[in-house]
Amino acid sequence: MHLFKRAPKTTILLSLCLLLTGCAPRADSPEARFQTLRDQLRDLKQLSAQAELTADYGERVYSYTVDIAGTGQAGTMTVTEPENIAGTVLQWSDGSTRLTCEEVTLETGPLSGDLSPAQAVPVLLACCEEGTVLACGWEDDKSLLCAQLEHPEDDSLTASCWFDADTLALRRCELAHGGQTVLTMNLSSFALETGADAS
Repeated sequence: MHLFKRAPKTTILLSLCLLLTGCAPRADSPEARFQTLRDQLRDLKQLSAQAELTADYGERVYSYTVDIAGTGQAGTMTVTEPENIAGTVLQWSDGSTRLTCEEVTLETGPLSGDLSPAQAVPVLLACCEEGTVLACGWEDDKSLLCAQLEHPEDDSLTASCWFDADTLALRRCELAHGGQTVLTMNLSSFALETGADAS
C-alpha cells in the first residue's frame, strides 16, 4: 500500500527550479555585490587611494598617511605624514619590495616573512581577486559590504574588508598573519581604473 501519491512530473520540475534558484546569490545579496567588485579587480589597470596605515608588531607600532598607486603586480606607496619622513616611497614589483628615501630610514618591520606596509596592497588585492571568501555580509544598515578573505596561496594571511555598499570603494582593511592583525588601513579615497574605463 502506497501512503503517498506520486507527484506529477511538472510539480517535480517546478520544485527543482525553485531549489536551484535558491542556490544562486540574489542580485542584491552581499555575495553578488562582492562578485561585482571581484570582476572589477580582475580587470584592474590602476588603483589609486589615500589611507592612514598602521603597522602593529606588538612592541612596535608605526602609523603613516600614504598615497597608493598601482596594481597587485607593481606599484608605490608614498608617505605623506609624518612630515619628517614625507616623500619616502615603498615600492613593490613581482613579489619584491624596495624602500626609497632621502637621508632617513623608515622602520617598516621585516620586508619578508611577516607582513610589511609594502606588502599591504599586493596581499589585499590577491585576497580580494582570488582568495577564499570566509564570510560576506552587510553592516551599518546595509551601508557597508563586509568580507573576510583568505589569501589564495598562503592560508596564514587573511584580509577583513569593509566596502561602501553603493560604490564598492574600500573604506577599511585589516590584514592578519597567523590570526594576528598586523596592518590596518583606513581609506579616505579609493578609485579603480579598469579596462572598460580605459577604452
